[in-house]
Amino acid sequence: MTHDEKLSKMRSILDKTLALSDELVDARIIYEEVQISKIFISKNKDLTQDYLWTNAAIIPIGVREGRMKYAISVASGLKGAEILDELEGLYTPAVTNITRLLGSKPMKAGEYDVILDPDMAGLVAHEAFGHGVEMDMFVKNRAKAAEYMNKEVASTNVNMYDGAASAVEISSYLFDDEGILGTDTKIIDKGILVSGISDVLSALKLGTRPTGNGKRQSYEHKAYTRMTNTFFAGGNDKVEDMIASIDYGFLLESYSSGMEDPKNWGIQCVVSRGREIKDGKLTGNVFSPIFLTGYVPDLLKSMSMVSEDVVITGNGMCGKGYKEYVKTSTGGPFIKARGRLN
Repeated sequence: MTHDEKLSKMRSILDKTLALSDELVDARIIYEEVQISKIFISKNKDLTQDYLWTNAAIIPIGVREGRMKYAISVASGLKGAEILDELEGLYTPAVTNITRLLGSKPMKAGEYDVILDPDMAGLVAHEAFGHGVEMDMFVKNRAKAAEYMNKEVASTNVNMYDGAASAVEISSYLFDDEGILGTDTKIIDKGILVSGISDVLSALKLGTRPTGNGKRQSYEHKAYTRMTNTFFAGGNDKVEDMIASIDYGFLLESYSSGMEDPKNWGIQCVVSRGREIKDGKLTGNVFSPIFLTGYVPDLLKSMSMVSEDVVITGNGMCGKGYKEYVKTSTGGPFIKARGRLN
């Protein structure tokens, strides 16, 4: 497609989005396309890779009685302009979410039964045992996970992966920025922490095998241990059964941001919206904004039900602390847990 054809497609989606509600004051359509070409040459290796990834998003913005809210629907992958066709199926749900958010209520702080949607499950995976098992943090004595290798850290329902070869998404590649082939690393196996992820230098210091997670922001930056595709594996439960099992709680959907303290295993996830569940049914009430917090093992050990299908997306960026931004992908199934909300 030419640039003009892409812009025409985006304008068409924008017009159809704005036509869905009089409460919309604006909407944004985002399309990002990046061609990656890398060569790695050493005494023992001569590697090349060339691939394309794209991000796309719809962000409607609405106002009701002086309150402004926005929602984001995203698509991503090792794809080209065909991803714009995926946006055609996303603008209606995005506007529905705006309508819900404009009628949302403030959250009363407390501990609740919750269901994490795939976006939220991915954020928890990324923050809880993504950053927490970056093994350069082991070397620096800045990660509590180093003390819990081969120990129970989650419920037996929990299996978690990271790796460029673990999935096909934006953070998939043949080799990392240190010339190590991408791998499929199982981090948690039925609740047991079995592996971390590492760059070459960290693996050398710790006497382990590098996992192909050495990534750099650009050629001007050094390589650090970084996540690739980080996600919870699927289980055998049904979403409708999760909802039916909750007397009072929330279905947590989408996120704005997240933080973790790898040294002390604290976590904070900013949730875009929570849909109220009462007596095993969605009530139609929506709460926003919501913060999901707590101690990482408590949250992971409370995961009692896991749905089958896994959804992974890669529209975000991940920082090492407050800098060193790289692309990562996250996801998972729907997961029932017990969480602290405020």
